[in-house]
Amino acid sequence: MRIYLFRHGEALSKDDPSISSDADRPLIEEGVKRTRQAAEGLKKMGLSFDTIFTSPWLRARQTAQVACEVLEETDRIQIMDELAGDRTIEAVMNALVKFSQLDNVMLVGHNPLLSDLASYLLTHSTHMQADLKKSGVCAIEVERIPPKDPGILLWMMTAKQLRAMR
Repeated sequence: MRIYLFRHGEALSKDDPSISSDADRPLIEEGVKRTRQAAEGLKKMGLSFDTIFTSPWLRARQTAQVACEVLEETDRIQIMDELAGDRTIEAVMNALVKFSQLDNVMLVGHNPLLSDLASYLLTHSTHMQADLKKSGVCAIEVERIPPKDPGILLWMMTAKQLRAMR
């Protein structure tokens, strides 16, 4: 299985008085723009996905929606509660087991969960530092879910690198 970890785009500050909870923070205009440009880079790479799982939190859902529009895969979005910013690697792995027959999945979510997940998939621990930037994507190949052996880092790109590919 190839797992593409896509961190949400830039969102409204946690300190904004209009926000009642972290889960309700929307993407700002620049976050939407950079996410769209990053997704255009993914499209240029010719990537397609069996399913695009997203955190239920607003900024991740918006990121997934923008990516799906650009990739012309709007029918493939599924909410995965286990990708919420307050969840654990174990929860994500337990949820992914149900979809282990899929070949290419995108997980749209938050740090530190996505960076920790990258570390876990590659080393079976969270001791490796993986800093997935906003609107950045990391591609990892694993033999199976849950992984028996460490995965293979296929590539990791920032939003700026993905934008340059358009």
